[in-house]
Amino acid sequence: MAAKLDKKGLIIRILGSTILIYWILTKMEWSKVIETVKEGSSVYFIAAFIAIQLTVLSSILKWKLLVDSSLNQDQKQDASVLKLGRFYYIGLFFNNFLPGSVGGDVVRVYYLGRTTGIPIATASVAFERITSGTALVAIAIFSSFFIESARSFLLPIILVLGAILLVSFLISVWIKGKRKNTSVATQTPKSKIKEWVTKIKTELAKIAEIALNYRKEGIKWWLSIAILSILFQVGLAWINDLLFLSLGIDIPWLELLMIITLISVITMLPISVNGLGVREGCYVLFFKELGVSEEIAVTVSLLFFILVSISSVAGGLFWMAERWGKGEIIRKSVD
Repeated sequence: MAAKLDKKGLIIRILGSTILIYWILTKMEWSKVIETVKEGSSVYFIAAFIAIQLTVLSSILKWKLLVDSSLNQDQKQDASVLKLGRFYYIGLFFNNFLPGSVGGDVVRVYYLGRTTGIPIATASVAFERITSGTALVAIAIFSSFFIESARSFLLPIILVLGAILLVSFLISVWIKGKRKNTSVATQTPKSKIKEWVTKIKTELAKIAEIALNYRKEGIKWWLSIAILSILFQVGLAWINDLLFLSLGIDIPWLELLMIITLISVITMLPISVNGLGVREGCYVLFFKELGVSEEIAVTVSLLFFILVSISSVAGGLFWMAERWGKGEIIRKSVD
């Protein structure tokens, strides 16, 4: 049942991206887009690529704080920043090149779980995501206090976040209902079902306990988490700022931050593959209000996607290294 739901979700995302990309392909004058890229500054492109790595680093450091919170001193050495960095890039690779039922977060949980155990890995990845989402809302609200034009973006952000929470809740209720309806017809012994349910409950209880332990951390720890979460979102805006500057466009900083925040929220909706189509449409829609042409908006969106994809290639290399290393261990144990 879960596999069927995953397939349906993937079909919906592929269909959504296909429709939106087709709309963009037919709407854009691609000769202008290509000409715009050619006129761009390679110095800013390189700077944007470096900015991506620094932005990713802020998220890795935050993940490290979350992981270390549940480990003793010896275990912390097994979950070094370099190791977490490799796992993070592997997750980024899966998110960009292997869309579907296996997401980058699941991959991160799997690889880190081999060192720390699945509950600690799951809690750290989940909380890393939650704090990033909280930073999105915080930035939106904070910006609206200081710039009047930014307030128009605040309501859409809150509405989209509310819609995501509502849709997620309805989907979870629907899936539970489906599972209840199909559980009667299953040929699996009742005792086996109880065993699975008990095991799942135990793991969830462990994850919840680990998450609750974060409350024991001091104000300095929480402040570090908050700063790193905000830096990640600011980093996304910084990357886009460099890309716009490469094309000779200077966007007011707070407006840029608000728009990128809104786009980040919208691309979280499960209606496209890696945000393809949705992201480009949002760039055209929102930046048009600031006087940016459609061609430049789409160009910046595509450049952002391309640079992130190039960055995630390192994750593919790390993934192959992890698989090769595991194979070597198995071969040595057999020998």
